[in-house]
Amino acid sequence: MASKLLCGQIVWATVKDHNGFRKSRPVIIITPDNEISEDKPLVVMAVTTTFAEPPPDDCVELPWSQDARRVATGLARRSAAVVTWLETAYADEITNAIGVVPVKVMATIRERLAKLRP
Repeated sequence: MASKLLCGQIVWATVKDHNGFRKSRPVIIITPDNEISEDKPLVVMAVTTTFAEPPPDDCVELPWSQDARRVATGLARRSAAVVTWLETAYADEITNAIGVVPVKVMATIRERLAKLRP
């Protein structure tokens, strides 16, 4: 499956939650395409549906639609990338690819990530 994985892709993966419990959740692959392989862990960013309005600085709202087929992200609920919530996942911990983050939104995510990690 690693050959099909790409940076900016939204996938379901088994990662730790804030309490340290492993569960399946949507994440965005942050690892650059040329560094993705089956034997190395991927850096992923958690996606959440629980965030304030307006979104806090560590959240980047993602496009969504009640009909997930109508949006590139494949998200059917109001969702946000949590820039401060990075985890790792191996390719075999990924169960499903659901969509991709649009280029402009991914650029915003990278900008916010760069501010946190100079």
